[in-house]
Amino acid sequence: EPVRQLHVDTRILHWEQGRCNLSLVCTVAGASNVSYNWSCTGGSPGALEHQPWLHLQVHGDADPAVCCCNAS
Repeated sequence: EPVRQLHVDTRILHWEQGRCNLSLVCTVAGASNVSYNWSCTGGSPGALEHQPWLHLQVHGDADPAVCCCNAS
């Protein structure tokens, strides 16, 4: 069953020497037993885990990427 009011929060953890470590956190208001799945375009480095968070390291000269959180 689809969930409602999905929210993704971006947190920059560290920026140094042209690299940005960031965290994406996906939350669903008022839902329990939520299953998460991440997908990213552009071959973004990072572990695509089945967790509400995704940690990425992005290089300053990298092509743009879009990451999506799917929750059910």
